[in-house]
Amino acid sequence: MERREILLGKWTVAILIGLAAVGDGTIPSRAYAQSVGPTSTVLVVRPVGWGPALREWIAYRGREYHIVELDSAKNSEEQRVAILQAVANAQPPVSALLLCGDVMVEVPLVAGEQTKQGMKKKYRVLTPGVTLETTIKIGAVTTPELGTDATYGDIDGDGCPDLAVGRIPVKTPAELERMLRRSIDYEAIQPGEWNDAVHVTAGVGGFGYIADSAIEAVTRRFLTEGIPDHFHLHMTYASCTSTYCPNPFQLRDSYIERINQGGLFWVYIGHGSVTQLDTMQVGNDFLPIGDAADAARFKSTSRPPIAILLACFTGAFDAVPDCFSERLLQQPTGPIAVISGSRVTMPYGLSQFASEMINGCFRDRIPTLGQVVLQAKQRIWELDETEDSSMASGVTIPEVTDKKDSVDASKESAPEKRLDIRKRYRRIVTDMARALSPGDHSLIGERREHVRLMNLFGDPLLRIPYPTNIDLQVPASIHASESLVVEGISPIAGRLVIELALVRDRLPNDAIPVASYEGTQAQHDQMQRTYERSNELVVLRDETSTIRGGFHREFHVPDDLKGRYVLSAYIYGENTWAVGSRRIIIRQPK
Repeated sequence: MERREILLGKWTVAILIGLAAVGDGTIPSRAYAQSVGPTSTVLVVRPVGWGPALREWIAYRGREYHIVELDSAKNSEEQRVAILQAVANAQPPVSALLLCGDVMVEVPLVAGEQTKQGMKKKYRVLTPGVTLETTIKIGAVTTPELGTDATYGDIDGDGCPDLAVGRIPVKTPAELERMLRRSIDYEAIQPGEWNDAVHVTAGVGGFGYIADSAIEAVTRRFLTEGIPDHFHLHMTYASCTSTYCPNPFQLRDSYIERINQGGLFWVYIGHGSVTQLDTMQVGNDFLPIGDAADAARFKSTSRPPIAILLACFTGAFDAVPDCFSERLLQQPTGPIAVISGSRVTMPYGLSQFASEMINGCFRDRIPTLGQVVLQAKQRIWELDETEDSSMASGVTIPEVTDKKDSVDASKESAPEKRLDIRKRYRRIVTDMARALSPGDHSLIGERREHVRLMNLFGDPLLRIPYPTNIDLQVPASIHASESLVVEGISPIAGRLVIELALVRDRLPNDAIPVASYEGTQAQHDQMQRTYERSNELVVLRDETSTIRGGFHREFHVPDDLKGRYVLSAYIYGENTWAVGSRRIIIRQPK
């Protein structure tokens, strides 16, 4: 029997709800109704004199959008007035806002010059951000204010953004030109395995045994039901007794090396500060999961991922030192965009935001990153809690067991038919949040605080690559040692890759975690081997070429395979690719 393990911890549920948020049907959204196109205007705010740095990007984006440039103002109040005036005068209507420039830049002091309050440095505003009073107070770490760009996109003044907003936090026109060129190059990247990869890095932080056990049960469902089966999910967990933990002294090397192979998303879950991620306790040592210097190690030459940092302070773009998100974007081949929080973030608010954002990407296939973030913010701002509160607190969480091997095979192999897990599990997570929060804590307020806390750093017009569908025919069940016939109709010609992999709640039999950490070299070697095996679920792989139309492939199923698997087909063509997947049960011979 295969082994199983689920990521645990205070922050785990936040992203796994988000990654799991795929379902059937269409949910109305005013953000999606504002889909961009030839009739859309985009406002670009940039410091005076920076216009030439935008020329290449405007020429490229001008094929789809009408671009209007605005000068940066000296403060956020004047900037908001200028934006509102431009929106009122724009024809066609405005759909997005790009802010170019960091909040401020250091300028040299003139000989003998004295700054206010005896400060030794002097700063000049480039493109101001908005500072708001925090409304949710949890513990002494809560800051009195937060930094945001979201209110620039709130046109009607109801608190909820109406425009997609992104910021390129640079200090010079040359940096702006380079970063905008990266977004152009990103959309020209040819498809490959990196299009179907998601990387998750998790730190440790818990609510305690009972809460973590509930999170474990929910997470198990997310892993089996939520993330589209064709994605390769690479996990790294900073806990020495996890199968997803490498040699702890090689943890940064391990997860960054995987990210550098390319992927659609990189998600970090855990604690953070302005310039670094959390630390990992290993014996008496505290090892950084990611510090300021590590940002330079992100070098993806295939498809640089969109980074989602579900952590406090990592997106504090208004801080004097460059925050971790800014440092990532400064790398020539680092993440293409970063979504992160400017101050103290909270698990419930993060879970709802991540859920809606990834739901908009995986299920609704909203075309641009800015619109994905916008829809997520609008949905958690307006979310109706009546259906959440109507559920009794005693929620039954279905358990995943080996009994699933005996379920109706025709249902198991259904093509991408999924529950709306976002809706289903939101109730459970809301009940958890209520139980773990102070009695006077407002969950609505927490969600709305995260509309302001979470900001997009990068091009809001960045187009997200989506595949077309392969009509795939695979038997619902088969016996080991038999031949497996895979047939499909490809909408494109290209390189055909077929993989048979364990479903995600299964682990290879030889992926055995350490019972307790002892710190020996032999144990470190074992942890690294287990980590590599836990992230490699593919048991069969075939690669060939195919033409547009029907294809037929046949494989011998090894005698030792048993249980639930996923058969995925990928076709990588020129400028596009196609994907199909089916679940299949393999039984031992009678």
